[in-house]
Amino acid sequence: MMPEELVINGTHIKPGEDAVVDLNIARLPTYTVIDLPVYVYRGEDEGPVLLLTGGLHGDEINGVEIIRRMMTRELLKPQKGTILAMPLVNIYGFIQNVRGVPDGKDINRSFPGVKTGSLARLVAHTLMNEIVPRIDYGIDFHTGGASRSNYPQLRGKFDQQTHLELARAFAAPFMLHSKLIKGSFRHAAHQKKKPILVFETGEAMRLDEFGIQQGIDGTLRLMKHLGLRDDAPETGESRLFMKSSWVRAK
Repeated sequence: MMPEELVINGTHIKPGEDAVVDLNIARLPTYTVIDLPVYVYRGEDEGPVLLLTGGLHGDEINGVEIIRRMMTRELLKPQKGTILAMPLVNIYGFIQNVRGVPDGKDINRSFPGVKTGSLARLVAHTLMNEIVPRIDYGIDFHTGGASRSNYPQLRGKFDQQTHLELARAFAAPFMLHSKLIKGSFRHAAHQKKKPILVFETGEAMRLDEFGIQQGIDGTLRLMKHLGLRDDAPETGESRLFMKSSWVRAK
């Protein structure tokens, strides 16, 4: 449950307050310092803490847009509890329109990270130490890889009841049981007993309007399920698959 005062990187945020906390990760070879902003929205009353992350891969922009639109439309202010929104985690890759960071590493294979490691491991370490200990649940927004478009889907460890309940509340068109991948954000958070689901839609470097709306609607439904808000869009058809496989073109 939410503490009386939330502290992130030395910034104290009281119930009912909003704040932007900048996490200083590193600087570019040009000596340009790039901070990682965390947008904090707190309700007046006690409740769970939900993390929303996008852009862990720099060329996957649909998740960035989902969170950005929710912020600009003022949909993330909870009636109780707390929302932590990080629309763009991999600022470095985003600037260069690439999946990873400038040293070629994939942040989502670098968890739990090391403070003195590569840039990818440093970003991972910051997330695991400054953000994850303060949350109860999370949604990590992703996009299909280059030249591969994913239909809106939610991935999680659906042989566990908590993950399945969260997924049914989100109600994406498809729910795919997905094993934990070592080095991923989801795996590292799971080790800390913090359930994080992955929502994927569309393809790299392209906006998928249908999928973006599915991500917004699903997040609002999850917020209602967690008691962060009173209303949400109606649930459409949502199908669960415990097994899946790729069919590849010759």
